[in-house]
Amino acid sequence: MAGEVSEDEDLAAVVEAALFAAGRPLSLAEIAELTDLAIRTVRTLAEKLVRDYSERGGGIEIKEFEDRYVMQVRASLADRVSKVGPKELEAPLLRTLAVIAYNQPIAQSELARVRGNKSYGHVKELEDLGLIQAEKEGRTKIITTTKNFAEYFGLDFDDPNFVKRVMKEKKRLGVTPMYRSLAERMGLEFAVVNPYKPFKNDIQLMKRLDLLVIAPGYEERAKEHYSGELIEAGIRTFTQAKDSINLIAEKSGRFDPEKTTSLHEEIDSLLIEYREKAKGARPIKPLSPMIEEIALDLGIPTDENGISAAPDYKELEAKIQVPTHQPYDMDIIERIKERYEALLKGLVDD
Repeated sequence: MAGEVSEDEDLAAVVEAALFAAGRPLSLAEIAELTDLAIRTVRTLAEKLVRDYSERGGGIEIKEFEDRYVMQVRASLADRVSKVGPKELEAPLLRTLAVIAYNQPIAQSELARVRGNKSYGHVKELEDLGLIQAEKEGRTKIITTTKNFAEYFGLDFDDPNFVKRVMKEKKRLGVTPMYRSLAERMGLEFAVVNPYKPFKNDIQLMKRLDLLVIAPGYEERAKEHYSGELIEAGIRTFTQAKDSINLIAEKSGRFDPEKTTSLHEEIDSLLIEYREKAKGARPIKPLSPMIEEIALDLGIPTDENGISAAPDYKELEAKIQVPTHQPYDMDIIERIKERYEALLKGLVDD
């Protein structure tokens, strides 16, 4: 009889409806559970839908990725329908969005730690644009990207894990040996290179990097062999280390929120501890900017008639010698602690 729908067509419509209603990629197991069909049947029907939508050539497509299927706006048309979304994002808003995309799901409190209080306004604006969603969890919100985000940036799938993986593939990060432990503590994906006196393998690696973390003041030397973006990260003091963590997180967009939060909390705790030890300390006479920065971080007064202090590499006559010839593989926090301990011990022993 004309117009009759076969059983297979009816079942395909059920799978099609499930994909439409979900609004996100579904695994074969998820579709099977939703439709009460066998996984083998679901695979056959889903593959048929992929072919049918491809042959139809309309504005909607069904695509397969790692045994997951999604119904979405055809990628080739995404730009033409972008008028329903934002046409252009300002740089600060885009950087906040990048941090979210790279690290989702991310707590709003952790986002604020990296991007500052301005991020609260950014989250509201990005929500209004439909690019992210923020769900209340306890005293904070957990933020992820949305289907609109995927469509706006021309991605094949809107699943947050897929978006995160794709975004991480786009920026490759390198660090000099001194920053290895910091990168590890932040949960970053990175390569270790020496841009100052590079070997052949360093040069090859640097060609594939998008960002490189170096010590402040070494930009010219690094640029002799590296042409990408540089991040100068100060780590002389705990406060500098905190600022550098935020800078690396913001620039690269990639970090492990749990590890980075733990690192922030450790540094905050150590700052409180060492500032308590430094209370009532006699003034020092810093013989280098580094010693002055440490004194400022600890709250130790400086005075021309104070106890002289210098970094050991300068080989100056000073009552307190602060270590700087530390191994590159030394943990970044232990490196700073060793300097603080030396300065405080010198003030006690004098």
